[in-house]
Amino acid sequence: MWPFSHAVHEPGRASDEPAKARDIISGDREARHQRRWTRLLIFYLRCLAILCLVRALMDWSRILGFIGPEDGFLLMPLAGQASLVLISVLGCIAAVGLWLTSSWGAVLWLIVTLCEVFFPLTAARSVRDAGVLEYVLLGLAAVYVALTWLATRERER
Repeated sequence: MWPFSHAVHEPGRASDEPAKARDIISGDREARHQRRWTRLLIFYLRCLAILCLVRALMDWSRILGFIGPEDGFLLMPLAGQASLVLISVLGCIAAVGLWLTSSWGAVLWLIVTLCEVFFPLTAARSVRDAGVLEYVLLGLAAVYVALTWLATRERER
């Protein structure tokens, strides 16, 4: 027996069933209404991807000296330089994963977010000053967790 029996055309199954009716984005009105949390999660992940890419590019421009004081990156302590480069590289990769709505992209984004929140609490204090940014990042992560939970509940029904 074929292990992927759902992928094989079955003789009793109607072949005129449109493929887009099963699609969560472009399906009929009832299917779209039933998958509204999943669609909202996909939209949220794409918005996070754009935000993450813009932030990573801003960090890269800070490393290259386009933003901030002249030789600002070179005057930072070594731990601050390493953490800024790490956040910049992982932020670009996470943005691609978020845009593709893959699970590894969301996990990588959560890791980058937690690093950005907890780096100011460590010796790499020169990366970012503690403040409102940490609360915004934690709020974005909480919204992601809530939307993921709602979309999972929606798929289980």
